[in-house]
Amino acid sequence: MAGRSSRVELTRAQRMRRVGLGLRRIVYWSDHASAFAAKKLRLHPTDLACIGYLYDSDEALSPKQIISHLGLSSGSGTALLDRLESSGFISRVPHPTDRRSVLIELNREKAAEPIAFYRYMRQSYGAVMDKFSDAELDRIAEFLEEVSEVQVNAQIEGLAPQD
Repeated sequence: MAGRSSRVELTRAQRMRRVGLGLRRIVYWSDHASAFAAKKLRLHPTDLACIGYLYDSDEALSPKQIISHLGLSSGSGTALLDRLESSGFISRVPHPTDRRSVLIELNREKAAEPIAFYRYMRQSYGAVMDKFSDAELDRIAEFLEEVSEVQVNAQIEGLAPQD
């Protein structure tokens, strides 16, 4: 990989291609790392993604939040939550202010192995981010948020493939 000083010699088009390639590689390897980890842990990739979402949230979530985040139908989401509950990874608990609904809590002890995967990824990303200034991280975050918004809008407008 080229050092930072050699990057100055690139044209804008080369820089843009490099960023595009980097984004595609992130998506590709992120999918593969998650699939590999799920297989190693004997979980379905969606189960692992749900555990990761609950782990990242640090609080109980509604089934609707989980299903929406994972892009599942209500039937698929219910089946997912049933699987995770029967495996002991989650618990359905009464909502503290709405007695008609439940929240989903992650059992961190039972989910220790999947959580270790997410902790490893967080630490690895953190080591990379430590190389950048706060201002650079702000710009990177802004870029990633805007690219994500483009993808969301493309799906909403029907320009991107729907899963």
